[in-house]
Amino acid sequence: MTLDALLAILHHWLAFGLVGLVMAEWAILRGAACADTVRRIARVDLFYGIVAGLLLLVGIARVVYGAKGLAFYTGNPVFWLKVALFALAGGASIVPTIRFIRWSRANQASGALPEAAAWQSTRKLVVWELHALAGVMICAALTARGIGH
Repeated sequence: MTLDALLAILHHWLAFGLVGLVMAEWAILRGAACADTVRRIARVDLFYGIVAGLLLLVGIARVVYGAKGLAFYTGNPVFWLKVALFALAGGASIVPTIRFIRWSRANQASGALPEAAAWQSTRKLVVWELHALAGVMICAALTARGIGH
């Protein structure tokens, strides 16, 4: 197997894993907050951060070491839109991540649960992450076919 194929496989596994983890957060946030859901969403979000970091590293490796070459990607505005949307998804995840950590710590310390309004507003932010990631996927398909070049 070539390095390009291996990087592509890893990139796709991580990308689909990332979407699955954000979908899991969304699904958890659809229900009511309880001690179990607070612990579960904090754990899911930890894996989300790990997968996002790995996805970024493998994506960079694909750009630098992949068969299409650096010029194929850096000269394509659709690729840069993909990068911007990925950054937007990452930025949108900051507030939920901070909340998940705070909620988990407060729940462990005193059994406190998040307020319903904060729980719902966090769900809305996660939906925005999903929208940004949908845009990433669209741009990925377009970039792979040389559209925008």
